[in-house]
Amino acid sequence: MSKLIVDEIQKNGGDALTLPTTDATVNNQPMVGSTSGVLSFGPTGLPAADGTSGQYLTANGSGGSSWVTVPSASPVANDSVLSVGMVISSSQRQNLYSTGEWDSTGPNSSYFNRLSDANSIQQAWNMLLGDGRPNESGSGNNNMSTMFYSGDSGQQYSRQTIFANNERLGHNFKNFYYHDNSGTGQNYAGVTWSAIPIRNSGSSAATITLKTTRSGGSTYGGTGIVYYTPTTSSGTNYANVTGGAWTTVQASTSNQEYVNHDASITVPANTTVIVMMTSNHRYYTTYRFKDTHMYLNLSAAFTGDIKCDQRMLAAIGSARSPSATSTSATPHEMYTSCAALYGDR
Repeated sequence: MSKLIVDEIQKNGGDALTLPTTDATVNNQPMVGSTSGVLSFGPTGLPAADGTSGQYLTANGSGGSSWVTVPSASPVANDSVLSVGMVISSSQRQNLYSTGEWDSTGPNSSYFNRLSDANSIQQAWNMLLGDGRPNESGSGNNNMSTMFYSGDSGQQYSRQTIFANNERLGHNFKNFYYHDNSGTGQNYAGVTWSAIPIRNSGSSAATITLKTTRSGGSTYGGTGIVYYTPTTSSGTNYANVTGGAWTTVQASTSNQEYVNHDASITVPANTTVIVMMTSNHRYYTTYRFKDTHMYLNLSAAFTGDIKCDQRMLAAIGSARSPSATSTSATPHEMYTSCAALYGDR
């Protein structure tokens, strides 16, 4: 068999083109020219098949390439010490002991706003998420007689996300006006709940101090701070969270205008914990009540690897808990829902 061996090729009347002296390094590698007429194989091989609509071509760093789908933009900000937020809800029905409203029984049984028992913690979590009886269903007016137990007035927070300007987050001496209890002998507490997701992106556990101040009250009122640490089936990813446990940091029945507490929070490595805090509305004068609910000195707590978890904050403010009932809360579903809605990690 005969063959033609040349170093250059040239169209009649055109420029001479010098051919490569070696073979391509990968399959489907294109040949490219130069202004000097020297042909060579490009650095990257092309995929053997076409991509789908909207895909783009990317190199793998080893002479190959592939089609990839354009990632969607993240709907939330990156974690940063420059952004600290919380999700907050409240109820002003004088709801901790008021005949005709929901009195001390809460959504399912006795509720203590100081979060002094597991049942009160699970009720608080459901009410923080906007509905103390989240599994009620039906159509028409079938469930109109069942209260949501939070966000029951135009003055109230209902699963609202707010952010700090600088060192403090929340409100001080917030004014509430309602007629349920009109005198000092009827000043049982309306309540406020909030949650901050705190992430430790470091490789070892960290214990931080979160400074707080809240309006307090006795008996069914009071104030409390707890935090939720997730457990996983493997690793630390949101999608693998199967449960968790609440740790009580502070439970107070002190009848004070301000209850201050430096909350000690331990955050495992590469983990997000959820801090939940409560306050109560104090009687001020006829039909008027005041509520203080603040996190302070944020720069000292949120520094280095400790940041407000923006993905989890968005999930707490928006995600549904399909397994939650009036007698059980499922905070672990915030993690799996976060993975589905805002991205796993």
